[in-house]
Amino acid sequence: MLILTLVLAPAASAHVPIGAGGNESLASARPISDPLKSWAIYGDLLGGGQSQYYTFQIAQGQAIHLSLLTTTDPADAAFAPQAVLLGPGLPSQGQLPGGVQAPAGAGWVVINSARPAQATYEAFGPGSYVQLAELTLQAPAAGAYYVAVQAAERGGHYGLALGDNESFTPAEWLANPFSMLMVFAWERQNVALALLPAVAVMLVGLGLLARRASAPAGRRLDLAGWLAALAGLLFLGSGAVVLSQMALAASRAPVDGEVIITLIFAALPIALGALALRLALGQGPRRGRTRVFLALLAGGGLLFWAGYLLGPALALAAALAPGGKTQPGANTAGAR
Repeated sequence: MLILTLVLAPAASAHVPIGAGGNESLASARPISDPLKSWAIYGDLLGGGQSQYYTFQIAQGQAIHLSLLTTTDPADAAFAPQAVLLGPGLPSQGQLPGGVQAPAGAGWVVINSARPAQATYEAFGPGSYVQLAELTLQAPAAGAYYVAVQAAERGGHYGLALGDNESFTPAEWLANPFSMLMVFAWERQNVALALLPAVAVMLVGLGLLARRASAPAGRRLDLAGWLAALAGLLFLGSGAVVLSQMALAASRAPVDGEVIITLIFAALPIALGALALRLALGQGPRRGRTRVFLALLAGGGLLFWAGYLLGPALALAAALAPGGKTQPGANTAGAR
């Protein structure tokens, strides 16, 4: 699965998600540190005529790549924002929208929206979006460039994709499961409902573990066993969220071969969860080899966005915690 992910990943868009807000003027434009890196900015225009601004520094001849998006939610079906690229050496192409501020001496390129017949499926989210416009050009001069996003008639949720180099810092990679909560909200989902599959897995799993422990021949878990079991349930829950989001995205956009990537990113946390539960309910995390396996599961959870960081932390805690074999309920006093 890991090999397939590494082979197929370049075929899908792996943008680093960031939010917008507080950037409604040229002076407060949000800086983008590396315009060549692949970013996905998720913004919200509250009403017609409002503009939001972004800025970046780029060298002459480097590629500027912009995509303007909106959600597949019916609330954004009539939303048609414009993007304007402003900077040195640009040809002042198109009518500058009213209210959009331009730096002194800057030219511009207006990027108008055109709604396609079909939405686009995003494998890594997973999610769906409507691509409204795209622009690729080489910077005619070095310096500061700005992007303004505005909708003349009504507000709505927009996305602005910038850059092509798909890379994550370790912090961005680890934070991705929580960044996806921002994307769920941008897609106009109820975040609590989006996480409901994970909550359901946790509740059902805890119920089954309690029932197993209370059975006449049940085996009670020690501290390490409970930590490993909770980690396993969190891994399973995160996989369930990926599957539910895949189903939602597939109901809004045509699915192509990239769905394989989504299935892999769902299968990996589910496999990690099943292994963690097997270790917790089997021999228990007393043996050294089992502790090593739990530590590896913790690393796998971090690598594959499983368990919302808490799952890997619990798996590592189980690997380090004192514990003996799970024992029958009647004999817990003699547990090692």
